[in-house]
Amino acid sequence: MSEAEAALKQDLLHAYHILDADGQASGIAGHLTARLPGADRFWSHRWGIGFDEVRAEGLIEADFNLDTIRGEGRVNPTLHIHTRIYRARPDVRCIIHTHGKAGVALGCAGMGLETITQTGAIFHDDIALFDEFHGIVLGTEEGDAIAAALGARRGLLLKNHGALVVGANVAEACIGMTVLEWAADVQLRAAAAGPLQRLDPAAALHSKGFLLDPKNLGLRWDFLKRKIGRSRPFLGATS
Repeated sequence: MSEAEAALKQDLLHAYHILDADGQASGIAGHLTARLPGADRFWSHRWGIGFDEVRAEGLIEADFNLDTIRGEGRVNPTLHIHTRIYRARPDVRCIIHTHGKAGVALGCAGMGLETITQTGAIFHDDIALFDEFHGIVLGTEEGDAIAAALGARRGLLLKNHGALVVGANVAEACIGMTVLEWAADVQLRAAAAGPLQRLDPAAALHSKGFLLDPKNLGLRWDFLKRKIGRSRPFLGATS
């Protein structure tokens, strides 16, 4: 295994447990995948286990037909959501789909994510609402529809379903999903209290640029790994 592949798997492992601690485990329904640049295969967890149960030795490498290449068992059968996005977006190296309560609630209300907080500004003009639901995604057609709705964006709310975030790496995608769930929760609370007060577009773009700066993302990712590592020592020490 190459050094890059080992690092990818380690980041993916941390992402599972960070999202579990964030309340986005989704039972056995949520899924994460990550791939090396340009690869036509990806790493994910075994179908049937929860985020808190994922261990490094249990990660599976699969191809875009969802056939296992390395590891034991099979990946989630709904991962054509991921394979079709990977085919359409060479820049994407990590995809996360969860069913966090706030994200689901926002989509069920038919609401998009509004830029009303500094933190949530990372999705300013970068997230859409996919307002179709045709049942469980077991084929490629629904995956293609989701990929088309995502377009060049970083996030998608799936009406009556959940949320999806993509990133250039695991850190960007994982941080994005935690922010999306938090921002959705804040929006629901704010909407219940009164009219939403949106950020000025220039201020939103300034905040977005700062928060998505790779150096700042790296600092936040290192913090999240240290934090989860303190409560789950099996993840290994991080600097």
